[in-house]
Amino acid sequence: MSELITRRGVFSVAAGLALGAVPGSAAERAKRGPGREPFWAPGPDKSYVRRLPPPGPTPIRRAQGMGIPKQGGIGETVRKLREQGYRATIVSGSPDVLNMSEQTASEFRAALKENDFEMFEVGGYRNILHTDESIRQQNLKHLARCLEAAERLGCRMVGTITGSRNPDTNKWGDNYTVHPDNWTLETWKLTVGGIRQVLKDTAGLKAALGMEAQVTTNLDGPVAHKHLMEDVGDPRCKVNLDPTNMVHLSNHFRTTQLINECFDLLGEDIYGCHAKDSYMLPHEQTVHFQEVCPGRGSLDYEAYLLRLSHMKWPRSMLIEHVPQQQVAEGWAYIQKVAAKVGVKFYA
Repeated sequence: MSELITRRGVFSVAAGLALGAVPGSAAERAKRGPGREPFWAPGPDKSYVRRLPPPGPTPIRRAQGMGIPKQGGIGETVRKLREQGYRATIVSGSPDVLNMSEQTASEFRAALKENDFEMFEVGGYRNILHTDESIRQQNLKHLARCLEAAERLGCRMVGTITGSRNPDTNKWGDNYTVHPDNWTLETWKLTVGGIRQVLKDTAGLKAALGMEAQVTTNLDGPVAHKHLMEDVGDPRCKVNLDPTNMVHLSNHFRTTQLINECFDLLGEDIYGCHAKDSYMLPHEQTVHFQEVCPGRGSLDYEAYLLRLSHMKWPRSMLIEHVPQQQVAEGWAYIQKVAAKVGVKFYA
């Protein structure tokens, strides 16, 4: 317990620094911050030197989600995605996947192998922190079933979130609504215990839980990701990276630093990547961030792609949460940036 509290204390200090808080006496703090320095958070750190690494040798797999055909043809579905230039996919943890016949599963595995295609994620998004304990247990069992399905299909991970303690929005199975109890030690212990339970119930499998950050939850940034893996203490607790989900006012102008912190802290524990962008609405008197198509926001895609090119094996990247008609625009932007900095896509 004392070790857990100590780490939480470290996180509190780190969070305070990110928000512009300065440790020390009141007199020391009065000499720092707004009006006492050339610049301060949440503005950009103008002393920061943006040093990007040279391109690495590892290509990135372009990913696109797919549905499971009702009657056969799953191999043809994979082939069509490959013809469109994709080299990876995700599927949702739907009954079609969880109850897939062995014949269909065999056809799916064969198509993935034949087309050098990767299924990098089974979407198992459920609220691990549901305030109704019986439903919370159902959610944990669902995640276990998703891991079993992922293992069966040769998928590396099941994507999910920690969730929310907000009871008013539990109508959403993947509730990630902001709530004050999201950031308490009690909730953190519930999160750790839930993940441990799922991984224990699926002991012996290789498929991992890929935890995805949501700034509205206790898994709100790279430090929280790192601490969660430490506290769960199971090598199958991994990261489903989505930097856009970690953007808030104090790092909106510092996404290069955010990207670098993600890769510095999490490294090879990153099992998959999501791609979108973060845009702050103008002429608003309160902060309102909007998910937008890659290239329409503030995220440093040069840093993102370059860091991915130094991974030990090709990661898959999925554009998500943008209108379907903008997906081509998003990929065009990402590929333009990749060409500029010398990063390759899997072919």
